[in-house]
Amino acid sequence: MLDMEHKNLYGITACDLAICQTKLEQQKAFMLSNEYINELGEHKTWLDCSMSANFSPRYYAEISNRVNVLSSFSIDLDQVPVFLTITLNGCFRQALKGDYSKFKAKDRKHLPELIKRKVINNISLTISDLVAILNYQWNLFIMRYNRHFKKVDRSYIRCFEPHKKDGVPHIHALFYVPAFTIDFMKRIFKDIFHAPQNLKTDAITLEQERNGEFNGFQTSINNPSGYVMKYIQKTFLNLNETDKLDELAAWYVKHKIRRFLSSRSRVPLWVYRKINFISSMQDFYHLNDAMGEDDAIMEWNKTEDYIYLYFPGRKERIVYDNGKLEHYICGRLMNSYDKGKPPKYKDNSYRLDDKLVSNEDIASYRIYKQAAAFRKDMAVFFGETDKIVSRMKDYELVNYYQNLPSDMNPQHIAYVENLMLDRDLDCFTHYHEKHDLNDPDVKSMIDRFMICDEF
Repeated sequence: MLDMEHKNLYGITACDLAICQTKLEQQKAFMLSNEYINELGEHKTWLDCSMSANFSPRYYAEISNRVNVLSSFSIDLDQVPVFLTITLNGCFRQALKGDYSKFKAKDRKHLPELIKRKVINNISLTISDLVAILNYQWNLFIMRYNRHFKKVDRSYIRCFEPHKKDGVPHIHALFYVPAFTIDFMKRIFKDIFHAPQNLKTDAITLEQERNGEFNGFQTSINNPSGYVMKYIQKTFLNLNETDKLDELAAWYVKHKIRRFLSSRSRVPLWVYRKINFISSMQDFYHLNDAMGEDDAIMEWNKTEDYIYLYFPGRKERIVYDNGKLEHYICGRLMNSYDKGKPPKYKDNSYRLDDKLVSNEDIASYRIYKQAAAFRKDMAVFFGETDKIVSRMKDYELVNYYQNLPSDMNPQHIAYVENLMLDRDLDCFTHYHEKHDLNDPDVKSMIDRFMICDEF
């Protein structure tokens, strides 16, 4: 039975709370019903590897790590913090009831097209519509800043929070920017986020007001990362104590709103999640800081699902390719896993290469595939590969170059070395100028033992 004394905090009714709780329990039951066995023979469920905010305590720890990374880099880059609080004008509350009588021209100015059509036709807005408006204005704010300050390092952390009374959303955000950009940022803030509550000075100190700050735009705050984490933390359930949603947590579930958003880091989050089980890769800051190492090779491609990291200073190499990962230190294999799924059974047969193959043929098929893979590996090792050199990944190109035979055509060596120079891999060739392919520097190749001196 629904609680008749429910206070509808954050605009969440007792019915909303019950529906969200049921949805959460169904998701949890589904993940618990799906199991797998890892390489150690341990039985795991999908819930064990979930990174959902409502199921995994690791999610909050990861967010804390990401916030600390941005804060640490702001010190390295000599950036200053700017804390933003972004609310919509009060007339948008009436728009939830279809009342647009208090709308002015500036209230209609920065709206997505879909919302504009609703306003024109006096159609009531929803909480999701208000979130869409804030997202649209936020993107406009970021776009204007980036256009004015091209190639300037900046970062931000952003979270949505609902008003306790009715669930109307507002944004808390922490920016790290160079000090000389603050005046321009303040001007575009006033233009886009012009709601009176954002521009008032009744919630700040007199010193802040004299400094040119206002409610929605503050630059003199202590412990800025802790300040924004306070707003993020209170949206999370304490999973050690309860798995029951409260009204605040249900607000995010009902309206499908992301709790937390940040700017891109040097190393993408998906790369970090693939490799953070490795002890040397657990610190997100050190992983991002490694991008500044001159001799490090770090490349990834999400579409192709591959990662290659090589740190010569500590002789550590990580290769991930389509679900298979290998981690080496000083040439020794330290960690490995392969997420390759076994073929599915269907009417006592396998589907392989879009053909149904009987079980009797499986053994020979596997032998064939293993032999083919071995032949391909050996061809690559000896430089007898059909793969176009220019399309090789960086680590493939380095391996190919290092295994070129001493009787290789000098023009081909010159071509490969030119490619490596273009990719800043000339530390492996020890040749730092472009070859003339019509007249390559053969003497240099002989000196570097790339080709034999037959004379």
